Amino acid sequence: MKDKRPVVISCFLFFLIACTTDSEPDDDPIPPVDDELPIVLPDGFFSEVYASQLDGPTSIEFPPDGSNRLFLNELATGHIWIFEDGERLEEPFFNLQDFYPDSFPFSGSRGLIGLEFHPDYQNNGWLYITYALPGEEGESGYVARITDENNRSADFTEILSDLPSEQGHQVQNVRFLPDGMLYLSVGDAYRPELVQEVSEKHGKVLRFTESGDIPADNPFGADSYVYALGFRNAFDLAFGDNGELVMSDNGDVGMDTFRQVEPGSNHGWPIAEGFHGKPDYSEPLYVWEDAVVPTGLHRYLGNQFPSQYHGALLQVLFGVVNDGPDPIGKRIQIVEKEGSGVNTSVSFSDFAVFEFEGNANPIDIAEGPDGSLYVSDYFQGKIFRIFYRGN
Repeated sequence: MKDKRPVVISCFLFFLIACTTDSEPDDDPIPPVDDELPIVLPDGFFSEVYASQLDGPTSIEFPPDGSNRLFLNELATGHIWIFEDGERLEEPFFNLQDFYPDSFPFSGSRGLIGLEFHPDYQNNGWLYITYALPGEEGESGYVARITDENNRSADFTEILSDLPSEQGHQVQNVRFLPDGMLYLSVGDAYRPELVQEVSEKHGKVLRFTESGDIPADNPFGADSYVYALGFRNAFDLAFGDNGELVMSDNGDVGMDTFRQVEPGSNHGWPIAEGFHGKPDYSEPLYVWEDAVVPTGLHRYLGNQFPSQYHGALLQVLFGVVNDGPDPIGKRIQIVEKEGSGVNTSVSFSDFAVFEFEGNANPIDIAEGPDGSLYVSDYFQGKIFRIFYRGN
């Protein structure tokens, strides 16, 4: 999340689809489509409300076990809920308040943020969360591991603590990449003067093992978690077709960027911003000069959508916080990447545009086992499902 514009949090997936209401054979019923939602989609795609009456939903994910269970973080309550086959279970899977009772209640963009499943979750039941909480000496960020035991959490274990965090510029999302390591985005905590210090964790991407240890091959040595530096407030991370790390960063009064992150790379904040031409710092692949507030990222790997969408990288633009549509934000876009190395170029095209009259801001997207996309909307307290059914 960024300052200097009224947005919440700095998180995972999208939307909905509904179909025609023509009669169908009794042995193959097709549910009617709610085509009244103001979500603009390509032809053949539809949207529907998957869940509602949520309290500030942020990150959403399906576990890699093929089950139709959606896990959802609520920022300020500290709850993780499970939706199984579209129905919310009666009790929360996890409650952060059980472990930090003195930190609740609170307001603002602190709370339960990131959510990621271990690649071998089907055998070990592990999932990882990130959170930022106030304390007696200020706010701190954390990464913890939880074990899923029959839809209830167990073995809560902090693996990283005392990470830089301050109301919106904080610890953000954590992701496994194909090398089996965890990558964590950390905001500058409003201390830009520390971002260029490799010994500090402000404005960094950190890399660590499943247990929170420093990998021996980290670019700044076996005693440093730092993988890359020079970020202001990056929210989410993802990997591209070739396993490369990509992410977006929230700039200062606009100047949001999309980046490819190499080991040991320095992306310039606060010395360089936007396209800068300074050889000591990595150039972004794309710059939004006006504020779009990039949040969730996801690479579509399902087969429900037409073939041209397979492997597509999708970027959520949270947008500004106001009533009504945002001409450049409040949407999900497809990242179109060409070339490689220094010749890489990136453009964006709209996939889903929110045109609600009130305050509606998508924040994260996830992909279900059926190939539908799910998007969490922070202010509406809803999850939308997007699916393809053709014309």
